[in-house]
Amino acid sequence: MSEEMKAKIKRVWEAAFNQGRLDGLDEVLAPNYVRHKPPFPDVSSREAYKNFITDTRASYPDVQLTIDQLIIEGDWSAVLWTFAGTQTGVSPTTGAQPTNKYIRFSGCGMSRWEGGRAVEEWEHGDYLGLLQQLGVVPKLG
Repeated sequence: MSEEMKAKIKRVWEAAFNQGRLDGLDEVLAPNYVRHKPPFPDVSSREAYKNFITDTRASYPDVQLTIDQLIIEGDWSAVLWTFAGTQTGVSPTTGAQPTNKYIRFSGCGMSRWEGGRAVEEWEHGDYLGLLQQLGVVPKLG
């Protein structure tokens, strides 16, 4: 995959989360896209992932997703991202009730690509840190 593909991936992901422009996801996600996000349930289609983003934007209306680093090698990509926003609705990831707290956390993901579209992704984020920032889990120390 090329530098052009890197630019497209960054543009599409940031537009989806930051502006709610989901149509670009059709360009980069296969219809049967699956996102593994332990310890949370898988998201098992492109349309289900669009719904997840819509729910995330409803819960964090000022969300800012930043792709900090993107590496592509062959049919695989790796991304390092930062997510920030104020939680005003029920979190679609954790189920945490609204806290009106501003949070910021990071994560990474690995995606497998076929025919120019991601078919499967494994995401790992600092969800313990997120829950601690929301006050759902006490901070240690």
